[in-house]
Amino acid sequence: MDSDPERREIQRKRRRFRLLLVGTVLAFALVSLLVGLTAGGAFPGSWLERGDPPGWMEVTGGVLAVLGLVLEIVGLVGLVRSGSYRADRESRLWAVSFRRRRELARAVRRGAVDSPDDLPWLRTAAAQMVRNRRQIPIIGGLVTLNLGQLLLSLAPMWFLLFGFTTVMFAFACWQILRDAPRAEAFLREHPGDPAVTAPTGSR
Repeated sequence: MDSDPERREIQRKRRRFRLLLVGTVLAFALVSLLVGLTAGGAFPGSWLERGDPPGWMEVTGGVLAVLGLVLEIVGLVGLVRSGSYRADRESRLWAVSFRRRRELARAVRRGAVDSPDDLPWLRTAAAQMVRNRRQIPIIGGLVTLNLGQLLLSLAPMWFLLFGFTTVMFAFACWQILRDAPRAEAFLREHPGDPAVTAPTGSR
């Protein structure tokens, strides 16, 4: 870490992000509860009714649900053991705004260095874009788990949730797999202090 003020700024932004994330989840849960209590018959109860999946489908659903959970655990363990989790947690990018992060990511994709002063920040952003590949098994585990739950119940609500999560996670995977090779090319073209770019978690 470059300085104590920067470290304090990183910790402050990280705490703000955690509070925002927890607040969003709690707000969503509260709104869902209120809708459930006050909507009455506004939503068709058939959305939650369990279907009648054949035996082979229930077995497949159970296997996929367990497989998804295993992928989640393996992905999380790999994220921690590779050093990617710690590197992202202590990243200097926490000290800058979200808009600035987007600008750095766009510059890495283009391979552009507008100012020599930006180069350390661009290397840091590129290294994080490479490390993001470690999230793909976790994303795959979530989709697999949702598919397993869908096959176990065949409730219309699970079809809706599976479709939504699949589209969302497919977009996330596409973005990660698109950005990672460009970030690796940027780091090869602009090598620097290994402490800035490592660990990338790409192995």
